[in-house]
Amino acid sequence: MICKNYVVAGEDVNDVMVMESNAYISYTLRLLHHFLFNNGFSKEKLNALHLGLQEGNHVLVCYKNLMFTEPFFVEMKHCSIEDKINIKSSFFNSKKECCAEVTKEMEWFDPIRREVIAAPKQILQHFNSNIRL
Repeated sequence: MICKNYVVAGEDVNDVMVMESNAYISYTLRLLHHFLFNNGFSKEKLNALHLGLQEGNHVLVCYKNLMFTEPFFVEMKHCSIEDKINIKSSFFNSKKECCAEVTKEMEWFDPIRREVIAAPKQILQHFNSNIRL
């Protein structure tokens, strides 16, 4: 399990100061990159391997609004790294109330050939079926 603390910023909110849907997705992706970095795959290393991520489907369920300047934390509860990356993250306010959940699908992408690819063996050897958060 991995989690990270944040504060709702101005670019995350709409005109009534409520965090927007795209901000939840953005924080989910940030946490995925943080998770990959912690496991030895920085953005630079992924670039050197000619390996990118392409966003797939996502589902966002909001239970309670997060407001401008409100502290919150995101917890990645599940991460499956195979041919596709499937993650589920939860957003909690400072009272530890679950405010939203995001389920996101990503695919490995070769930016040189410009196509979706199967997960490279050098990635999979570091992430086996035991890495389910």
